[in-house]
Amino acid sequence: MPALALISTDRTLYQQLTAALEGADWSVEWLAPESAEEGVLAQEVVVLDGSDPAAAGWSPPRGKPVLLIVEEPPPEGADQVADDICFRPMQGSELVTRLERLLARSPLENLRRRYAKTFASMALGIMVVDSDLEMVFANPRSFEIVGHREETIAAGDIGELVSREDLARIREVLSHGQYPRGMDVRLVRRDGTQIVCSASFAPLIGAEDHTVISFEDVTDQRETERELLKTMEFLESLINASVDAIVATDIDRRVVLFNPSAETISGRHVADTLGNVKLEDLLGRSAAELVMKRLFAPEHGGEGRLEPTMLDLLNVHGERIPVQLSASLIYEGGEPSAIVLIFADLRDRIRVEERLADAQKKLAFTEKQGVLAELAGTAAHELNQPLTSMMAYAELLQRQSEPGSTAAKAAEVLIKEAERMADIVRKIGKITRYETTAYVGHQKIFDLDRAADAPNDSGAKG
Repeated sequence: MPALALISTDRTLYQQLTAALEGADWSVEWLAPESAEEGVLAQEVVVLDGSDPAAAGWSPPRGKPVLLIVEEPPPEGADQVADDICFRPMQGSELVTRLERLLARSPLENLRRRYAKTFASMALGIMVVDSDLEMVFANPRSFEIVGHREETIAAGDIGELVSREDLARIREVLSHGQYPRGMDVRLVRRDGTQIVCSASFAPLIGAEDHTVISFEDVTDQRETERELLKTMEFLESLINASVDAIVATDIDRRVVLFNPSAETISGRHVADTLGNVKLEDLLGRSAAELVMKRLFAPEHGGEGRLEPTMLDLLNVHGERIPVQLSASLIYEGGEPSAIVLIFADLRDRIRVEERLADAQKKLAFTEKQGVLAELAGTAAHELNQPLTSMMAYAELLQRQSEPGSTAAKAAEVLIKEAERMADIVRKIGKITRYETTAYVGHQKIFDLDRAADAPNDSGAKG
């Protein structure tokens, strides 16, 4: 037995309705207005008391045909609330006929009639399909999106509009009772081009074998998203491949980006760093404050930028690592929102510079050794000739002087000193390296004995 729900505060109307349906195959349940808002009613038809002063604020339940009972012509817009209108006093046969007609009307007809103006003004495309995906309703925006005329695809299979792959996906999810939201579907327009639409699915209340599909064209949006994704992937690869450490922090100096080179230099793992480590943990408090101060000053590369600066980075063990740091502020809406820092590890460069300085030092010493050896050889050669003459004349003077005489003693001294000088000249001729020895105070002089006797190597002894 079909039932109707009377929403009214008028007992007389309930009695009149019960009397009019006496002997008919209908039951009546009298409900207060708030009962309609508590949930979906079980009765097949809803009867609304249009004579009640508060009836304009009642919300009849969705998915149920509504019969509006009035005592005078209904106000404008009543057809948007009710599916049919009946005047008091009610005739039994007429009332039953109207109820039977409402009972036979499909939820889709109710939906189309009641919300026709709303559907026509919507920016979204709205379609209703049956269990075989045959289209039984579509609003004007739907035909604008797909580029077809209404008469071309009305009551047709949506397979004419949906790409083959996506049609199979739709059949699959609906066959399992699933109603996805925001599902990307490719539609084929009249000219054969494809567009991407974001579609949402929902069962039609009161006719759950029908599905309501709402969709909008997001082709340009998806293309923009793809380009943005490609750009982001490229930048991510660039950051990850950089040999320099790239670190980003939020404006509170908490690390939000940490590339592999930053992990290598600092010894910190990215999973332990993001959100947990701050700029002062990486640089030390004083260096971090210095960086922030210079970033907001115009003298060090311009406001919001920091030109390359030599600093120490603290690794995970607190050890200092010499780096060259450059940084810049990221602005959003004119306000700084993040800090990007690039660290260049200077340890290898410093080692290379040290080795280069050592090599230059050794080269200079080698050149000095060569000049010294050439100078020593020249000096020994030049001194030998006058020294030989001096010794010859001293020996001649000794032979011509009386033994024990002053002249003989002077000649003996001259011979000894000349022999000593000859020994010094021989040592000068054998010089192969630069050797020094302490003299008075902190002064140093050339150590002739060590320089002449030492083996030839490239080191210098101080």
